[in-house]
Amino acid sequence: MIRRFARFAAAALAAAWLAGAGSAGPAAGDDSPPPPPAGYVVVEYDWAAGSVRAAEADPPPLDQRGFAKLPVPPGMTADEYARALARRPGIRSAVPDAPVYAARVPNDPLYPANQAATLNIIGAPQAWDMSTGREEVVVAVLDSGADLTHPDLAPRLWRNPLEIAGDGIDNDGNGCIDDVYGCRFVDVTPGNALSCGYTSSARTGNVADDNGTLTSASHSHGTLVAGIIGAAGNNGIGISGVAWNVRLMIVKVLDCGGATGTPSGSMFNVAQGIDYAVRMGARVINLSLSSLPGDTSADTAALRAAIEFAQQRGVIIVAAAGNWGSSPNPSPGYPAAYTQYPNVIGVGAMDTATGGWAPYSAWGPGVDLAAPGDSLASTVRTDLGGAQPYRIADRGTSFAAPVVSGAFALVISRNTRLSAGEYIDLLRSTASPAPPASHGGNWAGSGIVHAGRAVARVPALVTGNAFKDWKDIGPGVEVRARIAGIECGVGGTFAFGPASPYIIRIAADAEKLGCGATGRAVVLSMQGQQAIPTLVWPGPDADLGLVGQDISIVTPDPGPTVTQTVGGSWANIAHLTADGSPPAALSYLPPDWTAAYAWDPTAPNGLGGMGAFRRVFRDAPAYTASWETVRQYDAYWVEAAAPSTVSVPNPNPPPGRSVLLAPGWNNFVYTGSSRRIAEALQPIAGKFTQVLFWDNETGEWKTYVPGRSRFLNDFEALLKLHVYWIYVTEPVTLVMN
Repeated sequence: MIRRFARFAAAALAAAWLAGAGSAGPAAGDDSPPPPPAGYVVVEYDWAAGSVRAAEADPPPLDQRGFAKLPVPPGMTADEYARALARRPGIRSAVPDAPVYAARVPNDPLYPANQAATLNIIGAPQAWDMSTGREEVVVAVLDSGADLTHPDLAPRLWRNPLEIAGDGIDNDGNGCIDDVYGCRFVDVTPGNALSCGYTSSARTGNVADDNGTLTSASHSHGTLVAGIIGAAGNNGIGISGVAWNVRLMIVKVLDCGGATGTPSGSMFNVAQGIDYAVRMGARVINLSLSSLPGDTSADTAALRAAIEFAQQRGVIIVAAAGNWGSSPNPSPGYPAAYTQYPNVIGVGAMDTATGGWAPYSAWGPGVDLAAPGDSLASTVRTDLGGAQPYRIADRGTSFAAPVVSGAFALVISRNTRLSAGEYIDLLRSTASPAPPASHGGNWAGSGIVHAGRAVARVPALVTGNAFKDWKDIGPGVEVRARIAGIECGVGGTFAFGPASPYIIRIAADAEKLGCGATGRAVVLSMQGQQAIPTLVWPGPDADLGLVGQDISIVTPDPGPTVTQTVGGSWANIAHLTADGSPPAALSYLPPDWTAAYAWDPTAPNGLGGMGAFRRVFRDAPAYTASWETVRQYDAYWVEAAAPSTVSVPNPNPPPGRSVLLAPGWNNFVYTGSSRRIAEALQPIAGKFTQVLFWDNETGEWKTYVPGRSRFLNDFEALLKLHVYWIYVTEPVTLVMN
């Protein structure tokens, strides 16, 4: 550790020396801030790889993994500084920080359109019949910020639960001060210092959108993007986002846009924004930005590290392909250009007027899906003083990407427990075919996103513990799901410590006709036997990721004949025939039985207490017997020499039979439906301390203690017409239904 720190310190000092070379700094007594640097270089120190232990669940943040951004000193270009740094010991790589730009076509004319008509293209109304989003699903918007006071956005903003607003302190220690709604990753440059008035590169929660002015040809880029994804819907004002009930995390990585109106930023800050969003719980990250096409300097180690971290955590990154379709190099910019990362979804734009390729949209490898890129009504900044804070967004892949992000948010909301790959497959497999473009290349990937079909196809994923008689059934047991007789899924149990949980994927009706739909009964089975309880397919806006759905197969109730094991020693059995006097009334016992004992909890025991056995001997004189009458459903002990069974007709006890239990131990026959002990004895909960069961086959006691882990209890169910002992603390009447 000391040697590694020494190498890092040496590299840092070298970088500091280079940064200071030729720089006189501000004059003594001059309190004005130094001018912003001409650029930045991203370095990766060579100790980074060894500093991350393989056993760690998550890698540390980028700045703790050896990545740093150094300002270019006066008198040097970014390329010169990068080359100088790369020659220093302890530095693995040094590259100029690549620029990124908001991915729209500036100054294009606006085409008024009906919002519903545009969203109909992607089947949004059909999707909303099943899913409008969930508050726990967070979409991070990495852009120019957002209007935090907009009436259609303020109710939908994500809030950092560990941060205290306005105290100037990084309360949660994540490196960002006051990040209540998100974090700002924007560095001061000569350009934005002049045009945006920036004076600090500090990481803070100042994520308000500052893009453009009311008279700008374009403005409110981040606010427009956020509104397309998740503007509040069904609230009687304004517009509806694609996923109107999700939460929006605002991460500012683009500046105000300056004179051109097009916000810009740096790829290292985008990487930091991705890293932040993943750590803070985003499920989807929207990047309505792009590098220049073919700019290999944008393919940085820091960006790849951030994307790989997102992939590790199952986070989907939706990236605009860029608006390079009519340029000499029409290929997507980074990050959309990546084809090696399945969690990066490059989005091209569809022209809503033609239904085909929008000529401005980049095309080629890296485009995975397409969506409308124009005629999208959305939110704009309220502080600009317009008549109303809404407008039709500009054309561009910047606005196609949030449509896809919203669609991902809807399918995630319908089932929050699927993998990123499954969500991506849902959108790919249900996309509308895209007509070929004049260039003949790939502009839409799998097609034009259709949220309605994707949400309809979302399966249920059911997990819970699998039991037999409410004891863990063990790993490797197949679990099947049927709906109205149609097999809709096959899963199984697996080992998890002493438990044997199960997992099963159950198809929706849109995937397999007759399967999951609102209100349909889902019957699970194991070992050829139906499990209880029966599940019900959830309705609209309910989560199809069903957890804690414990199921059990139960020993079937006796049929027309009840068979009990006796012999080899003592057996605890039930008298199921008519009342009578023993031993004659016990004629169903094998001929070698010798004695029978019935417990009477109300009989004096001769020791000053209550509870004693009443007995009868098969071949003894009558005067030796103290058990005078045996009643139907009495429990008793019988001794017989040879192992055997006894069979009698099933008396089919009526529901609601009751038994009076006296303080202390009671031996009784359970005549209710087979069920979990906690449920069967719920009416007397708190009034019993233990239940015992004598296993006639093994000659062993089994015990159940209420409130104790099921792993410590020997059994968990009361089975119909089985015999049990129970210790109660006061007189109670047990009604068995």
